This record gives sequence, C-alpha cells and structure tokens, in this order.
Amino acid sequence: MTILFGLILGALVGGVLGLVGAGGAILAVPGLVAVLGLSATAATTSSTIIVGSAALAGALRRRNTGTVDVKVGLTFSAVGVIGTFIGTLLLKVIPENVILIAFAILMFGAGYAMCCRDNPEPTTTKPKWHLVIIAATFVGILTGLLGIGGGFLIVPALILFLKVPTKIAAGTSLVAITANSILAFGLRYEFWDQIPGAEVAVFTISAISASLILSPIAGKLNAKVLQKSFSVMIFVVAIYTLITNLV
Repeated sequence: MTILFGLILGALVGGVLGLVGAGGAILAVPGLVAVLGLSATAATTSSTIIVGSAALAGALRRRNTGTVDVKVGLTFSAVGVIGTFIGTLLLKVIPENVILIAFAILMFGAGYAMCCRDNPEPTTTKPKWHLVIIAATFVGILTGLLGIGGGFLIVPALILFLKVPTKIAAGTSLVAITANSILAFGLRYEFWDQIPGAEVAVFTISAISASLILSPIAGKLNAKVLQKSFSVMIFVVAIYTLITNLV
C-alpha cells in the first residue's frame, strides 16, 4: 500500500513539475510526512531528491522544444546559493512542527499565486538584478529550510526581473529547481541516514516518469486552467497539514 501511494504521489509531483514548472515539493513534503510517516527533516531532505530528479528530467525533455534557457536558470540558482546555505542552518534550530506549519502557510501563498495571479509578459526594460538577488536569495532560503525548489516564485521572478518570455519561464524554472535541489541535498548530508531509500526510489522514479511524459505537451495545454486546478489541490493539502500540526 505504501508503494502504491508512493507511485501515485510521485506521479502527481512529476506531473505538476512537468506541466507547470513549479509546485512539486509543495505536494511532495506533506505526502512524505502523511504517507510514509517521515519527520520534517527526513521529508524535506527526501524531497530534494524527488523534486530535483523530476525537474531535471522535465528540463532535459523540454530542451528540444526551445522553452528552456539553461544559462539563465543556472544563473538564478547561483545567485541564491547563500540563501540555500542560510536555510539549511535554520533547519537545525527550528522545531519540526514549526517547519511544517510554515510549510502549510507557504502552500497557501503558492496556491494563491497559481490560482489568482497572472504572470504578465516581460517588458523591454533592462533586467533588475537587485531584485533578482533578493528573489533568488529568498528562494534559496526556502530550498534549504523546506526542501522545495521554489518554482512558484522562480517563474514570476524570471518574467518580471530577468525579462524571460512567459513560454520559456516554466522550463527555465526547472533548471533552477534542479540546481537548488542538488545544492540543498549536499548541504543536508547529516540527514541522509534518515532517508528511506526504497520508498523514495519508488517515489522518484514515478515522478521522473510523469515529468518526462507530460513535459512535451505542456505548451499545448491551457496553462491557466492547469494552474487553477493544481492550486485547489494545494489548498486542500495545506489545510490538512496545518490542522494536523496545530491540533
């Protein structure tokens, strides 16, 4: 039964990343806690493997479609390195229930961003690097602390601050998510022994498969409808996570 749930959750995470380019770990972490009974540190560390692998698969799959800018994605991730390091340090001092409550609150923000906010096309003005540094650092902190790639923040930041075209932002976000996840996983070396290898492997393979299958068709679907559909799922999971950690 655990393997079955792992396959289903992995497919959801990979599907979200493949289609939207964001939101994978928002579902992965609560799923790992609820289904596998992992601690917050084990779940967020495992999430970096699952989400990073699925994002990499999606980015590689999208390269042939011309909707990925590898250089910009890696640059965004590199700018946020210090933030990732800070987030990893915070993980060691913040209580686990507080981490999960913070995660639930963040999920509400991600759900709102995906449901109610449109990403406008970039203007012709120059990139705003000071805002890029702020956004990338904040995403890095979230990655280090919560084990998420931060795609729901990366996509609008790429569009608004680096002037990346909307149709390329989601694919480019996958590159940044991959790099962020790899860095966060490396910094969490002391928590590696908490990762349930077999279960996470099933989850990861399922996520990669879904990402590979769905990434090529992302551009053919209505992005707004997809985002609103996934946002409903995120709101439900956020409510469940908040209730279980407050009661």
